[in-house]
Amino acid sequence: MDIKQLRSFIHIAELGSLSRAADRLNLSQPALSRQLNLLEENLNTQLLERTGRGVKLTEAGRILAERARVILGDLARLEADLSERRDHVTGHVNIGLPPSAGIVITGALVEAVRDRYPELSLSIAEDLTGDIQEGLLSGRLDVGALHDGMISRSLHSEPLWREDLFLISHPSLVPENATAIAFEDVVRLPLIMPTPKHGLRAKMQEAAFRAGRPLMPVVEADALRVLVDLVHRGLGHTVLPRSSLVAELSTGRLKARRITQPGMARTVMLSWLQDRPLSAGTKAVIDTLRELAGTVPMGD
Repeated sequence: MDIKQLRSFIHIAELGSLSRAADRLNLSQPALSRQLNLLEENLNTQLLERTGRGVKLTEAGRILAERARVILGDLARLEADLSERRDHVTGHVNIGLPPSAGIVITGALVEAVRDRYPELSLSIAEDLTGDIQEGLLSGRLDVGALHDGMISRSLHSEPLWREDLFLISHPSLVPENATAIAFEDVVRLPLIMPTPKHGLRAKMQEAAFRAGRPLMPVVEADALRVLVDLVHRGLGHTVLPRSSLVAELSTGRLKARRITQPGMARTVMLSWLQDRPLSAGTKAVIDTLRELAGTVPMGD
């Protein structure tokens, strides 16, 4: 049994599919199957059962998956502690941020890192939460921000900040002096929403289901700039945190109404792969993001 086999097994266990795990690990399925077979031979026990929909863990597999996560996490922390150069941070860090979080923190993050760690270079990718999670799991990204929801157990996640969600509209579509709107009234409006793979859409779908109301957007768009442009044109309403639209709201180009009954909010989570050693540069970025999170507006 080796570390590579354990890491591969964790991905198979999480996804319940050899083919999907092979895609995530950038391996061929036969190569991944060989790793699994060797692991089962070394342990002299069956770890997975094949089903019509993929694979499921045996009792031995469940025990191994639970213990392996602990082992890999401890190993990652040990390697990071041994390799860290605390007084001289260099290298390159790949960061993933969803658009709404990127708007409020990217500039401050780059300024702080350039000031404190001038020899550390950054690559910042703006993407949907699901794509950022896959980037972290595959090793393409070192650290990222995710919206709360279905976050992989293979990732370490901790809250950065909480942001309230508002209905965003063209001023001509908002009654005078209106500052709030009930959720059941929101879902009756022509909504412009992200596609279902987006974390915000999933949160809206969940709230609509609990309220017994259908959620049927008139337009779907995953790009923040497209959502905002369509709302500017008066073609519908969308749901976003106020912090994403400071300029538009302060100049009156758009109006925000707090959603009530129930109120809506989401948490931005700082995440990275648990069994991957953190470089000194990645640790520096993580510490900087934690510090900057306290400056993000969380509601009004």
